[in-house]
Amino acid sequence: MIPVEDDRWLVNLHGIHGNHPPRNIEDARDFAASLPIPIVNRLLDECPIVSEDIAFYPFPSNRRYRYEDLDQFPEGLLVIGDAIASFNPIYGQGMSVAALEALVLHDVLAVDRQEPLAVSFFDRVTDIIDPAWMLATGADFGFPQTRGEKPRGAAFFNWYLSRLFRKAHTDSVLTDAFTRVLSMRQYPTSLLRPGIMWRVLRPGRSTVQRQPRAPPKEAM
Repeated sequence: MIPVEDDRWLVNLHGIHGNHPPRNIEDARDFAASLPIPIVNRLLDECPIVSEDIAFYPFPSNRRYRYEDLDQFPEGLLVIGDAIASFNPIYGQGMSVAALEALVLHDVLAVDRQEPLAVSFFDRVTDIIDPAWMLATGADFGFPQTRGEKPRGAAFFNWYLSRLFRKAHTDSVLTDAFTRVLSMRQYPTSLLRPGIMWRVLRPGRSTVQRQPRAPPKEAM
């Protein structure tokens, strides 16, 4: 649930491995009621629905093409965004990755190069794609049904993130740290800084309380 303009909230319902949310509003309410936390269902019950229908976005799998491993690429051709790597939309990283890749393309076009444009571009965007790919595929491997090449260290990082999520319910520092990583303002390695690790790994519950948000007026 994401607050947007005009005192409205954007509600996204996700499913994975066959457990997909319905495509009509009434059934979506029942789907929300089946979730382990009641807040989504309560929002849908208490707030008027202003959307006439539900936007549906099916996604088969994460997919990445390793163009950086090529020594040659056709002149006058370049691929960007989902054509290089497409991510599970649950994590909301595809547009951020594409925007950052566009900035890299701007920089590559602005300098004299000793190698073809595409080769230079693909080499440089790897540093952008790698963190998002690790987060998206690593999180998907939290489900035993997921198949494919598991990123190195995914098991530990998933355990670490699970603990971070639990602590973030009451620790706003951890919430902000993860939000910065998810929005690609910082690398995932920033979550392993000593100050963050101490908050994640220390026993007991954090005493840092988050300020409650004002109740929403509409849902969409």
